Amino acid sequence: MGQWCNISFVLALIFISCVRLSKAELGEGSTPEDFVNTHNCMRRVLNLPPLTWDDKIAKVAQAYANKRKDCQLIHSEGSGYGENLGVGPKLNGLWSTQMWIDERPDYDYATNQCLAMCGHYTQVVWKKTERIGCGVAKCDDGSDFNMVVCNYDPPGNYQGQWPY
Repeated sequence: MGQWCNISFVLALIFISCVRLSKAELGEGSTPEDFVNTHNCMRRVLNLPPLTWDDKIAKVAQAYANKRKDCQLIHSEGSGYGENLGVGPKLNGLWSTQMWIDERPDYDYATNQCLAMCGHYTQVVWKKTERIGCGVAKCDDGSDFNMVVCNYDPPGNYQGQWPY
């Protein structure tokens, strides 16, 4: 019964997010609470500890988002954090996190393998991660695309380790 309650909660969150996101502009849907709550919704379904927002990590993420206004999906180097990147039209914290969570069907827990891309999802649900910080920047190509960067501490996605 508890799983159905959690699934219903996730579906309700997705519905509310879609209604809210239909009018999203840069900044809307990208508050620290938006990022943290959307991450923690999936983590709650898996009985994982919640994440907290970290301003120091967010500054690093925002600086990298600003650097990547060309919207190339190139990971940063040397930050010491785990990192998820996303680019899309009017992409914000809610949509980007949902996009990463949507990789869940491509992760096979029994074998700890990705059937397709799933590393963003496994970083979102990495049990040992405690803090996140994220940033959003408008792409400088004249489009309505945004670059979203989330950094995770401690980082996840270690070869041979299960995320949870």
